Amino acid sequence: MSNKNTKKSENYRSNLIHKLNYQLDPFTLTDDGLFINQLDKRTQKETTLKVSEALFIEKIVQNLDTKDVKVHLCYKFNKKYHVIEVGMGQLIPTELLKLSAKGVDVSHENVKHIASFLRMQQKIAPHYEIYKEVGWHYEDQKLIFRHHKVLSTDHTLLAMNDTEEGIYNLEPAGTLDAWRDMVEKETRNNVMLQFLLALGFSSAIIGYLTRHYDDVDTLLVHLAGNSTQGKTTGALLFASVFGLPSNRNKGLQRTWNGTTNATINMMGGNYGIPVVLDELSMNNAHSLTSELYVLTSGQEKQRLTENIAQRKTNTWGTTILSTGEKSIFELTNNNAGLLVRVLEFSDVAWTSSAKNADAIRRVIQDNYGHAGITFVNYLFEQGLEKIEGSWQQWTEILEDKLPESPFQSRIAKKYAIILTAGDLANEALSLSLNLEDIITYLVADEKEKIANRDLGAKARNYIIQLVSQYQSNFRRDDRYTNPLNCWGKIFNRTTFYEIAILKNVLFEQLRNGGFEDPRVVIRELRENNWLITESDRTTKRTKIFEETEQERRKKALGSSNLPKALSDTTYNIKIPLESLDGFLYENHHVLMDE
Repeated sequence: MSNKNTKKSENYRSNLIHKLNYQLDPFTLTDDGLFINQLDKRTQKETTLKVSEALFIEKIVQNLDTKDVKVHLCYKFNKKYHVIEVGMGQLIPTELLKLSAKGVDVSHENVKHIASFLRMQQKIAPHYEIYKEVGWHYEDQKLIFRHHKVLSTDHTLLAMNDTEEGIYNLEPAGTLDAWRDMVEKETRNNVMLQFLLALGFSSAIIGYLTRHYDDVDTLLVHLAGNSTQGKTTGALLFASVFGLPSNRNKGLQRTWNGTTNATINMMGGNYGIPVVLDELSMNNAHSLTSELYVLTSGQEKQRLTENIAQRKTNTWGTTILSTGEKSIFELTNNNAGLLVRVLEFSDVAWTSSAKNADAIRRVIQDNYGHAGITFVNYLFEQGLEKIEGSWQQWTEILEDKLPESPFQSRIAKKYAIILTAGDLANEALSLSLNLEDIITYLVADEKEKIANRDLGAKARNYIIQLVSQYQSNFRRDDRYTNPLNCWGKIFNRTTFYEIAILKNVLFEQLRNGGFEDPRVVIRELRENNWLITESDRTTKRTKIFEETEQERRKKALGSSNLPKALSDTTYNIKIPLESLDGFLYENHHVLMDE
């Protein structure tokens, strides 16, 4: 689609009004109507008959994603021109007759002539191509980038973003110079804002990599902290790289206040445009575990249509920035995989002052989108293979700098995408993002996060808290205790405590604590040598109840079928003495039944 074609479609109507006629033998279109020139069989003279009031195809629009074709039919009714959108299939006589309800001058007598004229005219009507799905897509087996228009080395591709029914407003505004001047001034000494800028550019890098590597996920980053830390301003700066930083007019800022399906539909087909999900507190879901897995995996769950046919599955690959006052993990279970898929940064001052935040917002509200366009065009100029080469180099650097952990390689690859984006953005736009300072921050932050990603350590800490809080539910080997609700027994082994917890009790409490699969927790505890077991089992047989306490034993086990032996299956966890010092009742008073 070109500006020339746009003007042509807009002037069709204007030209008719200004008495310019259009000849399409044997038809003539004027402001007074559609006429047909016919040869009179009797007199052999040519006559002109009016077929209908003026009507014509103003433009034809095809959606490249669905291949649907829409015809914008312009017609004159009651001395005014009107436009309706119809499908190509509605230009046949039987369907055209139905348009009389809209005021189209069509009847059984003239419908065949109208259908013939429209069939001829559609071949010369302006043709437009639009798309809803954005970012990296294939066109004739070549990778292009869909922004407000197609970015590619092939300048003959003229498709445009669907501004009416599309999801995102990607039309750039203002100037690149105004945006870049603000970035240089307001982020010069702020490594956190520079990190968010690199994150904004990373959406295009991730979109590209997900087209080539199955193990590259959508990057979801959550900023947690109170409202005075500049989270939203930082998020809007992040979005301004590629589009409108607003929650209005289809901007790139959205909120968590929506259904899972609505969020998934919004992400469908997005391979490189950054998205902000603002205000986590607006989401009323009890758990976001499933939604976060879907968002980061880049593919919705398969669904069937009403006719039990497989519905098209939405896919995507980009960067999502979430904000909220609380940790996003408060709405998830304790799953180590999710702690690697979602990156969270808490209690960080993203802007240096209210003045700094105001200066950023004042510029990006009128200047946005140009940086992303320049960035992608630079990637095409340099050759897209440069993305993978840079990613590999930064991965090696980060693997060397990040602290050792089971997730070191996965985290290095994620952070390397961000550094790749920052590096290439510096080259493409002559920015001054301090990559070394960004790495220093990420490495320090990762050292603090390692413990949270260790599922076994998290579970053992949770169990220590349970024992401290509910110690009256445990018997002690060194004194007489008779709890009403018995969970197990505590043994003092001189250098550590051995906490024997009934299997059914431990599984129930772990699930209550958000550990989705207790068996995975047990495996982690054993791998860390924190379980005391028998032979090759993960459990141990421990005597908790006396022979005279079988009814109490049934209640604790939740079963009326008791084993003949007095010992029960328990998980025996080794806890350092210092972990419970000061928390257990060490005095020798007797805990009796009330």
